[in-house]
Amino acid sequence: MNESLLGQLLDLHAFDGSPLAVDMPAFHVPYDDQGRTGTEGAVVRAAASAERLGLQGPIGCGKTSLLRYALDGPDSEIAPIWVSVAFDDDRVILDVRRFAAHVTQSIVRDARRAGTLTARERDTILTATAARRPLPGRERRLGAKLGARFWITGGDLVRDITTTLDGVDLARPAAEVLDNVNRALDAIAESGSQPVIVIDDSDSFTRHRGSRASRDELVAGFFGPVLRAMTSLNAGVILAIHDDYLQMDAFVRARTEHGALERLLPVPQVVSGQLARIIDRRVRLATGASGSDAMTEVALSTLAEVNRGRANRNLRTTLGIAHAALAAAVDRGSTVIEEQDVDRATVEQIGAR
Repeated sequence: MNESLLGQLLDLHAFDGSPLAVDMPAFHVPYDDQGRTGTEGAVVRAAASAERLGLQGPIGCGKTSLLRYALDGPDSEIAPIWVSVAFDDDRVILDVRRFAAHVTQSIVRDARRAGTLTARERDTILTATAARRPLPGRERRLGAKLGARFWITGGDLVRDITTTLDGVDLARPAAEVLDNVNRALDAIAESGSQPVIVIDDSDSFTRHRGSRASRDELVAGFFGPVLRAMTSLNAGVILAIHDDYLQMDAFVRARTEHGALERLLPVPQVVSGQLARIIDRRVRLATGASGSDAMTEVALSTLAEVNRGRANRNLRTTLGIAHAALAAAVDRGSTVIEEQDVDRATVEQIGAR
């Protein structure tokens, strides 16, 4: 690989550890291979059967990318409804009615955004996502409007959903608010898609500074009564679950007493071979070259060792080191990322030993 191609990788942020959601399916390297269907396949099966699944793993391990890859496929019959729980107001995650209202607003928002796309724009996005490639320029901006892939089925469903949910009285009893959400979910199901509520930031609301509720209270409330109420909806529920929750009595009690999550599925660790495939995928998408053209075998082994050790298998951190190593190689005029670049980047990103 020559220096101009290394510069191209750097300019394109090829090793970005936090890509836009619309590009995550293209960047993700699936864990399922050689006929095994234990990770991405398991997520798809859970969504299709309306199972209540927790995808478990530490921060930065790739839970969001895995979910986007598994659920946002253009040929999928799954209708993912992406709901954020990164709130400023604790009441939203502690009150069934308020959270049901939030789900309602998420569905309406996605429908309206997607309703602004023309048929040609939808087809363009479909073509790019079907090829599992990052969306270029204008298409990326358009793709960001698609809060959920299934709205590209056409305008009729958008009108059905907004008509059902517009003007819903959120002050009504929780059961009535949930019933209105179910009517919208039923319309999605009638269009031929299985709706599934996806929450990939369930750890964010426990990190709010100045929260009136304790971390235990937030976890017990959300994973208890609130999530239990979501099981009455005509949809699957998939949540990204941080490893720390497994050590929290509040989380364990909520699961035991309310049974909102039927199963936990751990994200596999990123081992050396998987990391090599990730680097190769990023390089090929950006330049058409191979990963071995961009990084020496020794440098890759060094990066894998950092990933296993000091980076604690945090893929986001490891890719950040790869990006810094790429910059270091470009700065010294090298044509390939070498071990010294990874060593320097490691010190810059996470400090000396």
